[in-house]
Amino acid sequence: MKKVTLTIKYIILILLSLIFLFPIIYMLANSVMSSAEISSAYNTAKEGYMTFKLIPNEFTLEQFYDVFFKAPDFLNMFWNSVISTLPTVIGQVAVSSLAAFAFGKLNFPGRDKIFFFYMVLLILPIQVTLVPNYILLRDMNLLNNFLAIILPGTFSAFGICLLRQSIRYIPYETIEAAFVEGASHIRVFFKIILPQIKGSLITLIILVFIDNWNIIEQPLIYFTDTQKFPLSLGLSLLGDGSNGIVFACSVLFMIPALIVYFLGQKHFSSPFARN
Repeated sequence: MKKVTLTIKYIILILLSLIFLFPIIYMLANSVMSSAEISSAYNTAKEGYMTFKLIPNEFTLEQFYDVFFKAPDFLNMFWNSVISTLPTVIGQVAVSSLAAFAFGKLNFPGRDKIFFFYMVLLILPIQVTLVPNYILLRDMNLLNNFLAIILPGTFSAFGICLLRQSIRYIPYETIEAAFVEGASHIRVFFKIILPQIKGSLITLIILVFIDNWNIIEQPLIYFTDTQKFPLSLGLSLLGDGSNGIVFACSVLFMIPALIVYFLGQKHFSSPFARN
């Protein structure tokens, strides 16, 4: 009876896995079809509906060749995504870890009240802050500038709240002993705090990277120059006749997020757990 139950569970899990993986499999299969095959399968003008196709008649990298050599705008959008995402990740990790150390282990007037306002910012949806940020960035003459994406992301409250939870688990006696021995706050931060929150830092890197890599609303509002659009926005703006390019660009767009996740998954941890 136990074997039958276990077998049923595995079958259900396999079916669920296939359901979740199907969009990726479908995207990969269509990305190695020829442009003519894609156009034929997705031509709604003739028969009024699209043909579902998973197995290509001929394996080809024609679409990837088009992305890299014939349609440089999409490759430019890819690098726009890199330019706006990597500095945001580095900046948020640096600012959040320092601020979380201050909120988690240092005593200063108004600490809890200030952190309360950070918590309020955390629960606000991004749409609420778009207009105030737009006005501020406009007054700073930063519209159509990658800093319009990088600066708000760098000073996000999310990373501070996440890392503070991990830092609170570090025994204060350890920090106090280091202060007694003459260690500075900077030394305590680099030698004691950071090594003990490694898992949470990597978790933050993964989450911030994926969040900013898939960004849509901010560049759509802050950028009027389409040459600065990231690939996440470019894919959503592709029109009819670009189906082949869409599949190839989607595969290209997916690769960095997968690399970041697989490199950090063994360190991926809950921010509420000990590291």
